Amino acid sequence: MRPWFIILSPVSWLHIAFALLALLAGSYILWAPKGTARHRLIGYVYVGSMLVVLTTAFGIYHLFGRWGIVHWGAVACCLALTWGMAAVWFRTYLRDWLRWHYFGLSASVAGLYTTFIVEATYRLFPAAYFWWTTTGTAALMLAVAGGLIYLNRTGLTVAPENRPVPKKTVRTLKTTTT
Repeated sequence: MRPWFIILSPVSWLHIAFALLALLAGSYILWAPKGTARHRLIGYVYVGSMLVVLTTAFGIYHLFGRWGIVHWGAVACCLALTWGMAAVWFRTYLRDWLRWHYFGLSASVAGLYTTFIVEATYRLFPAAYFWWTTTGTAALMLAVAGGLIYLNRTGLTVAPENRPVPKKTVRTLKTTTT
C-alpha cells in the first residue's frame, strides 16, 4: 500500500494547497447567496484555484506514471469550468446564460468533490481494490451530485427586464429649429 503522507514534489504541494482552497471556495459558493459581490469574488477565487489545480494535475503522474483516469476527469472538469465561466463572460449574448453558468460550475464542483474522493480512496485502500472502492465511490458521488444539480435547477431563468443589454452605439440625429 502506498503511504498517503508522502508528497514527492513542490508541484504536489502546490496542487494540494490550491485543491483545498478550491474545495473551500466551491463549498462556500454552493451554500451562499447568489449574485452578490461576495459570490463573484469567491467565485473568482474558486476559478483561479481550479486553474492552478487543473494545470498541476497534468504535471503529476504519481498515480499511474502515465495518462490515467484522473487526467480524463481533469479534462472534463476543465471543460465544465470553461463552460460555466464562458456563460458569464458572454451573458449579454446568451439568453439562458444563468442556466449554462449553473450547470457548468456545478459540474466543476461535483468533479472536484469526486476527485477528492478518488484521491482519498486510492490512497486508503490497496490498489487491488481500485475498481471497486475508487471507481464505485466516484460513480456514487457523481450520481448524487447529478441528482442534486438536477433538483436545484429551478429558477435559473433571468427575467427579460434583468438581462444585460449589449452595448451599442446609438446615433442621434440633431434637429435644428429655425
